[in-house]
Formats: sequence, C-alpha cells, structure tokens
Amino acid sequence: MRNRKWIALMLAGVMSLSLIACGGNAAEPSVEPAQEEAGAETEADESSAKETSGEKVELTGMVQQSRWYSGLQNMVDRLAEQENIYIEFEVIPDDQYDNLMKMRLNSHEAPDLIVYQFADLFAGVNPEEFFVPLDDEAWMSKVQAPELTEYNGKHYGYCFEASNGFQGLIYNKDVFEANDITELPKTLDEFYAVCDKLKAADIVPIAIPLDTWVPQIWMTSGMSRALGTVDACEDFADKILTNQAKFNDYPEMAAVVDEYLDLFEKGYVNEDFMTVSYDEILGRLASGEIAMIYGATEILTSIEESYPEANLTIFNPPVGYDDKDVLAYLPTAMGIAVNKDTENLDTIKKVFDLWSTPEYGDLYFQSRPGFPNIEGVNGNEEAMNPDIPKIYNEYMSEGRVVAQMNQYIDMLQPLFGNTLWVYFLEAPSKGNMDGAAVMERFQEDVDKFMKEKGAEGWN
Repeated sequence: MRNRKWIALMLAGVMSLSLIACGGNAAEPSVEPAQEEAGAETEADESSAKETSGEKVELTGMVQQSRWYSGLQNMVDRLAEQENIYIEFEVIPDDQYDNLMKMRLNSHEAPDLIVYQFADLFAGVNPEEFFVPLDDEAWMSKVQAPELTEYNGKHYGYCFEASNGFQGLIYNKDVFEANDITELPKTLDEFYAVCDKLKAADIVPIAIPLDTWVPQIWMTSGMSRALGTVDACEDFADKILTNQAKFNDYPEMAAVVDEYLDLFEKGYVNEDFMTVSYDEILGRLASGEIAMIYGATEILTSIEESYPEANLTIFNPPVGYDDKDVLAYLPTAMGIAVNKDTENLDTIKKVFDLWSTPEYGDLYFQSRPGFPNIEGVNGNEEAMNPDIPKIYNEYMSEGRVVAQMNQYIDMLQPLFGNTLWVYFLEAPSKGNMDGAAVMERFQEDVDKFMKEKGAEGWN
C-alpha cells in the first residue's frame, strides 16, 4: 500500500510547510560519521587508506539531461574541491536514457552511479541483480521516505527528495494577465474558453514537444483522476495486471485520451509537436509564445531555475472525466543507485555520508526548492513558488489525491517509453486512432509482455 503511505507523508509535508510560514527553522541534528565495518577485506582497507591520503579518486555516472540539476552539479563540485573526489557524469538525452542504461547494465559496462526516478527504476531493472543495497549506512536513519528505494525489504538508492510533488498545468501568468484571464478555469468549458481567447491572440495555448514523457503526463494523471480514488486505482491495477480485465473494460481510460486528442482537433497545440524539442518549448513558454505545458512541481521549479525572469506557476486543470476534482501526486523522486560492479564502493559510501549532511544537502535545494528526503537538510521551502504549498494544503488536507497511474501499474514501466507514450504522439499526428484504439493497441503490448514474463493470469 505504498500510495496510502505517501498520502500520509504528503500530509506531513503540508504541516511542515505551515510551520515554516509561522516560525523559524528547527535546529539541525548533529550528523554522526559512518562507522567502519568490522572485518573489512584487504582491498577495502587499501581503498580507505587511499581516500584518507587525499589522493584523487574518480567516479563515473550517468544522468538524464532534464535532471542534470545545478544543485547536483554544485554537490559534485564541492566534493572535488574539499575531498578530491571527482564524479564524471555522462549527460544523456532523456529519450535515449532508458535503453542505454539497460544495455550497459546487462553488458556490465555501466558506470558507478545510475541517476533515475525512484521507485520507477525497479520496474525497469532488477535492483537485486544490478545494484548495491545501502541498508547499513548511517544516513538511512534520517531518510524521510524509505519506501522510495525499497525492494523486497532492502534499500537500493540515495534519494535527494521525498517527493517530486504533483502534476498539473504550468502556465505563464504574464500571458494570462495580458489577455485579461484573471481567474483560473473551473470547468472544461471555461478551460476551452481560455484556450480560444489565447488562440485568438495568436498565442499557442498548449505546448507539446516530441519528448514522449511530456504528453504522457496528461494521461498518467488523467487516468487516476478519472477513477477518482486510491481504492479504485488499486482495484483497476490489480485486475489489469492479473488479466482479469482489459484497459477498454474501463471506458474512462479511452475518455482521458480522447479529451487529450480534442486539444489537437481544436487547434490548441503547437503544430510542430512531432519535431520540436522540450528545451525549445520551454523557451517559448518563458517568452510568452506558448501559454501552458503539462508538467509537475519539480518541472516547474526546474523551469524557474532556467528562466528566473519568467512569471510561471501551476494549477490543477478541470477535465471532463473528473467530477470530484482530485489531484494526481508523484510518489517518486530523483536518486542514485550504485552499480554492483563498481570498484569504488567505499568512496561512494563516503560520498553519500557527506551528501546527507546540511553542508552538502542544502546545495541541492538552493536554486530549486523542494521536499528533502534527509532529515536536517534545508529544502529552501521559503523560496518555493507559493502556489505549490497552497495547492498541497487544499487537496492533501482534504484527501482529494491519487497517485499518477504509472505508479499503480509500474510493472508495465518497461513498455511505456517504446509503446504507449509513442502512441500518444502518433495518435494526433496520424489521425487514425481514438482513445479506444490507443488503449487496444497498448493492451496487445501488455498481453505479449506479460505472457513472456509468465505473469499470473497469462500462464
């Protein structure tokens, strides 16, 4: 029941944000240095001696281009300056990352450190086969959301944040104000009216890039919102994943896709959505050429970091398939897994010990505020976009939340990037698929995948 635990965690986050608004920060706890393991082998002893001598140590890693945050870069730079530990991260385009990561892990050519979204990582690769468990590390006692990195009772990563927040429409406030849009739409018709007004002013209402992970956010939030409750989402996932039901047995799924496709038919989406990059789209959003893009609070903070002069914020858009007005949140966070093949494990453990201290951990949040996963780290919440805690307070305190659908059916995660997410872009470009056709096509992929896995219900 990971998602139920996350609701409790996010409620606690709301309370902490309220306390920050009312008073000062609590004193940070002292951090005890990690104790050396008894009976370490000779190789480990030599590695430790090498580290304490101040000799330069080099580590390797891989990270998605969209997640090569300045805060992580600053932590890496300080390691080099203070500890003579250098991490060379290969920055890889998002659409190439999954396949390259899996190929390198399977061929035992992966770098020391793998940056990814937890717990999504475990749906793509088996952590017991590829990664080092970190349960015995001293900093684990300060972790706020240990379930993020948990797999079969062990923990396989270091997460910077306790949550990536929630999903919604990021919009340019200056564009709205310049076009006399003074109130956010509360109904689907009102939302369409806003889009029509923007379109009449030669502003593209909705941004969609060729990066498939962006349009899929409409659906992964929408499908959960359409079902409306945690119980309904969990029941849906159980039936889908055990072959007791098909996607098109739930007409809500096709309805979500159809409403997304309507945006294209109404001319609300940029015409070059099959060729324009995410980075180019962000520039257009910041300049006011485009008004809105679907994303999440972590994406909003990243855009604000890149375009500090842009006046951006986020809201939960009205949709025709959600009459309860619920919010889709993200029980995920960026973190780092350790390659089991590494020859630098002692150094990596030292790095994580250092990063769990405020001296290093605070660096991650200086330019992009968030919810720290390590107790005592300052998430810079006072600099957070004020609409984020406001929305949290409204939805989380009333329990009107569901996790994004990707979390409920995360067993199918290996399929998403090469099948379903591609269909979300192909459907409007080819014009030969409606929502039911998209879900039927994906169902065929699911059937094949689950049969190959020998999953329950497909034997």
